[in-house]
Amino acid sequence: MFLKLFNSVKITKGAQKSIIFDTNTGFLHIIPNAFYDLLSNEQENYSVLKKQLDQDSLETLEEYLNFILDNNLGYIVKTKKELLNFKTSSHFNETPSNVEYLILDINNSETLNDTLIQHICILKIKYLQIRFSETLNFHEIIKVITKLDSFNNSNIHEISIIAKYTPQLVSFIKETHDTISNKFLNVTLHSQPTEDFQTLGSTYLTIIKNEIKIPLSCGLIDLKNVNLNHSFYLEAHHHNSCLYKKIAIDFEGNIKNCPSMPQSFGNINEINLEEAFNKKGFKQYWNLTKDHIEICKDCEFRYICTDCRAYTECSHTNNEGLDISKPLKCGYSPYTGEWEDWSTHPLKEKAMHHYGM
Repeated sequence: MFLKLFNSVKITKGAQKSIIFDTNTGFLHIIPNAFYDLLSNEQENYSVLKKQLDQDSLETLEEYLNFILDNNLGYIVKTKKELLNFKTSSHFNETPSNVEYLILDINNSETLNDTLIQHICILKIKYLQIRFSETLNFHEIIKVITKLDSFNNSNIHEISIIAKYTPQLVSFIKETHDTISNKFLNVTLHSQPTEDFQTLGSTYLTIIKNEIKIPLSCGLIDLKNVNLNHSFYLEAHHHNSCLYKKIAIDFEGNIKNCPSMPQSFGNINEINLEEAFNKKGFKQYWNLTKDHIEICKDCEFRYICTDCRAYTECSHTNNEGLDISKPLKCGYSPYTGEWEDWSTHPLKEKAMHHYGM
């Protein structure tokens, strides 16, 4: 008797605990490392194993097997020959595009001009996130949003908008959501006492209480923010889960890997996105996986967690000079299995002071 997990079900081992999750349903559960060791060996013959166990261990094994079957995470295969008929696909398929994600910070309504729009289309960006400075008034924000129809025939799949809440902006989104763009729009408005979420055709309108301080609000690692997408999980084995195929323009027009990163590869007023992308060192963090980041490499959440190289604990670098420190805004310890408030941790004070937090 063999146990076969569904292809959508993944398991990851950490220092003290492991996790099992389903990329199709979003199911996630903490399991003992001993259970991981069993599940990771698909050749384990449970009929033979049962005969080797004492009564207590046998009861534990039965609980493990029932857990998998009751939660629809796998199925029983009777023979090894039958098991070999099932092939597990774990190959990550690279997309042909050089860059897929652009973060655009805007404090001037003229930033998104025809030239920048043209180069976004040339790079075949798939995901565009626009973050508005609080210094922009309603009319300036609208001026930018009304340009989004320029991407109707582009490769963009989704446009995300982040701005401070105003009643006028809510009314505008509700009244014009079907004409702003033919792309999927994800609008998040922050700093409003009453939270709300509405689906307006292909537009998601989310209103939240928390203030988003750009760029200081970036890099927060939280269990609520894990990504159980199958492609994300596979990509995280090979590439950095935050910076891979990402380009950004900060409020000053500097082109970076991320708006919060210190290194600039030129200014959008002087060079275009493609020229910056081709500069030496632009892709230096792209292949830095969580398996090479201190503490993260021992964490059971490492393949479903976003990384942050902009705000780290500033404790380690590798032989190439890359920062391999744990993300500053993560309060989880894989060695204790506990979450703490990262902002009050005494060992993070020096790094927080470095970033002016």
